[in-house]
Amino acid sequence: MKLLLNSKFFEDLSPRELGEKILDLGYDGIDICVRPGHPVNLDNVHQTLPEANRIWQDQGLVCSLATAPVSLIDPTDPAADRLYAACAEAGIGQVKIGYFRFVDGGDYWQLLSEARHGLEGFAKLSARHGVLTCYHTHSGQCIGSNCAGVMHLVRDFDPQHVGVYPDFGHMILDGEDMAMGLAMIRDYLVMVGIKDSFHAPNTDGEPPYVPMFTSMGAGSVDWRRALKLLVEMEYSGPLAVHTEYQFGEQIIRQVGYANSKPDNLEDLARRDGEYLRNLMGELGLV
Repeated sequence: MKLLLNSKFFEDLSPRELGEKILDLGYDGIDICVRPGHPVNLDNVHQTLPEANRIWQDQGLVCSLATAPVSLIDPTDPAADRLYAACAEAGIGQVKIGYFRFVDGGDYWQLLSEARHGLEGFAKLSARHGVLTCYHTHSGQCIGSNCAGVMHLVRDFDPQHVGVYPDFGHMILDGEDMAMGLAMIRDYLVMVGIKDSFHAPNTDGEPPYVPMFTSMGAGSVDWRRALKLLVEMEYSGPLAVHTEYQFGEQIIRQVGYANSKPDNLEDLARRDGEYLRNLMGELGLV
């Protein structure tokens, strides 16, 4: 299982500088965010992404995933086709699309039907370009907020074209058992999100406890059990570390809060990578 670092908070680095930073922090590769304000974005992706991945390959890094803006949920948007085409040219096998959102008072089943229609369009892009569509489980008001919910979305789609990207930190926040959740998505599992979380005392009022992200081993995720479950499923794909630390309820629920950079980002990112590698060593995975 290779360790990837999500580039959300490293938008000020050029592709070469990003690769050097990833190596310095002890990771195997990159989950590259293709987003506004980043060196690789939807306007220039056709040129910059293939060039960037050549640089990373020369540096000995892998880039398995391109993460789109959280708003990219329309497969007919020309930017979507450009992204998939660029990934195909660059040799990047997976695209994480945006989130289909629920709102208070909404008709869940109608929204789900609309989301499945959108996902059908992305599946067609996957078939055309040979790049898998990934959908990430994000707690809160997102269609597919956990493994149970995401199966409403992806069920009956071809796993060759559509995959699920579970996130243990979000699963904890929305109260889903890891073993049961992973069993639900077994046939669609393609990528695993790594972040830790817990419910912290609320110093600002009610409710008395609110969701919070933290560094690995400081939250409620049982990482030893999580890795053992993945091994038992014979999962050997990437683990993508998201470097989200000490973010509270208001920020967590925004979805895609790239303007809020964690304090001590690099130290914590390095520590997360070391934590994972040490645990994998104890379990005989490296």
